[in-house]
Amino acid sequence: MKKRLKDILKKVDVLKIVGKNTSKLIERISMYSKIIQKNMIFVAKKGKTTDGHEFITNAIQNGAHTIVCEKIPSSIHKKITYVLVPDSMNALGIISSNFYDHPTKKIKLIGITGTNGKTSVATILHQLFSKMGEKNILISTMGIQILSKKYPTTHTTPNIIEINKYLNLSIRKGCKYAFMEVSSHGIHQKRIAGLLFQGGVFTNITHDHLDYHESFDHYLSTKKFFFENLSKKAFALINSDDENSYKIIKDILSKTYFYGLKKNANFKIQILKESIHGSQLLIDGHKIFTKLIGTFNVYNLLAGYATAILLGKKKDNILKKIKNIKPIRGRFEQFISNSGIRVIVDYAHNPDGLKTVLNTLKKIKNDDGKLICVIGCGGNRDIKKRSLMGKIVYETCDVSIFTSDNPREEDREKILVDMKNFKSSIYKDKESILTFVNRKKAIETAIQIAKKKDIILIAGKGHETYQEIKGIRFPFNDMKIAQYLLKTYDQLRCCVKSEMK
Repeated sequence: MKKRLKDILKKVDVLKIVGKNTSKLIERISMYSKIIQKNMIFVAKKGKTTDGHEFITNAIQNGAHTIVCEKIPSSIHKKITYVLVPDSMNALGIISSNFYDHPTKKIKLIGITGTNGKTSVATILHQLFSKMGEKNILISTMGIQILSKKYPTTHTTPNIIEINKYLNLSIRKGCKYAFMEVSSHGIHQKRIAGLLFQGGVFTNITHDHLDYHESFDHYLSTKKFFFENLSKKAFALINSDDENSYKIIKDILSKTYFYGLKKNANFKIQILKESIHGSQLLIDGHKIFTKLIGTFNVYNLLAGYATAILLGKKKDNILKKIKNIKPIRGRFEQFISNSGIRVIVDYAHNPDGLKTVLNTLKKIKNDDGKLICVIGCGGNRDIKKRSLMGKIVYETCDVSIFTSDNPREEDREKILVDMKNFKSSIYKDKESILTFVNRKKAIETAIQIAKKKDIILIAGKGHETYQEIKGIRFPFNDMKIAQYLLKTYDQLRCCVKSEMK
């Protein structure tokens, strides 16, 4: 794809252009000087730890012929065009939209935001619309999926260039709908600048990412900013049971709808029965059974149903297809061994998400079965939530096993100490908490301890296929490791029984 510079600068708030050649052909856009090549634009942005303006010279050396920046360098090159803007990220949103032919004007884009449930709601919508024969693109923590083809990403919300690029590609492949997770980081860092949303979904908001936002109020206001920027023609679908829902919708322009289980809402659902196998639900007067488990998943399913209704889909068709939604990888993902031990792998990586999953398991497990939890906390992230998560596991589970998650640059032993640094009114010896720096050893210990009817929750990493230690990502998959160890120990137990006979 190639465009003239003057064409991709349309509607950009340009303060000044140094080097008047705006007829240059642009072949690609980037914010990263290392990947700049000939005939590319380099957009210099100020980040939290680095400033792209410091890499303008590198970008030019690598082939950039146009620089978009908030400050013109003191030393300029005659053959280079410099475009001065007040905000590089806002400019980048418009530039990338222009370059990729304004994809959000041609596709119905739905953004899902909240602390927990973003991936599940987005994936439920992707599955549901696919089952209804509607071509769509999914943009989520687990990557980008256009029809059946998957593309990897590094962030929950990719950068705005990637988003426009893949939306453009999806349109060329016939997609009419796009379902995208919108993270608080993505909102604050303007990774969704210039996108036109048909609707926004709010799942919930609880303690998370306070290492980045520094306060809950800032975290909340960031989420609210997404809804404040929806147009009058868009819809806002809000979880009415979340205590902060009315703060989110205050003064927004879009039409507001509510979904929930408890309070008055436009879209309501009732849980008739739930077990380890699934949930029997009453939705709009219709009974359905879903393999999705837990109240949190009922909210996610209802959000998917309501969004489909608001997008004009027929209720009967939605209900027919939604009951066949498959459980989502790394989100309450189950495996049961031949010996009757059940393993749940879940992405729960914040206090509320962890508490919700554990309470669900406690409610549906066998009375004579134990609840065992393997949990870690990420390094170089919100320290305050470590003791909160440790306390939740300690007070809820029969066996608590603390281990590493993605320690990143932090000392793993220190993270474990932080996790145990809580006070509890429940009397149990804290020494009963098992701690292992090695995550595989922690999972293996849980499997060694477990007996028939016990449930092991392996929390924190979910779908992830790596463990990040000191800047290196080592292959690591909670579910695959658990399945391998369970099968191995099943065989050993089988052999022991045979020998005893």
